Amino acid sequence: MEQYDPEARVYSDCWMGKGKDEILCSIAYADNGDVILENAQQFDMKEEIDAMLDYYNDNYYDEVDAYQEMYDKGYTPDVLEKYYNKDAAEHMRWYCEHYNIN
Repeated sequence: MEQYDPEARVYSDCWMGKGKDEILCSIAYADNGDVILENAQQFDMKEEIDAMLDYYNDNYYDEVDAYQEMYDKGYTPDVLEKYYNKDAAEHMRWYCEHYNIN
């Protein structure tokens, strides 16, 4: 995997070179060193994002650090807009642009 662009999107399926379902890559690895790839259809994305935001809030993350960690895990403003809500996505988008998070 090291030979690929770390900013590249990862898809679970393809037909004629076009991915169907974007995968979110877990930042955590399995105990045996495997990388875990999860398709957004495998779990409730809204619930996942809600739990993540609650965690950051409960653990006193500032928004820049929280959004950077979310972005690193593949939870971009576009993902928030698609699976969570537009207002949260716009707020994150502003922070990412303002603080150069990508």
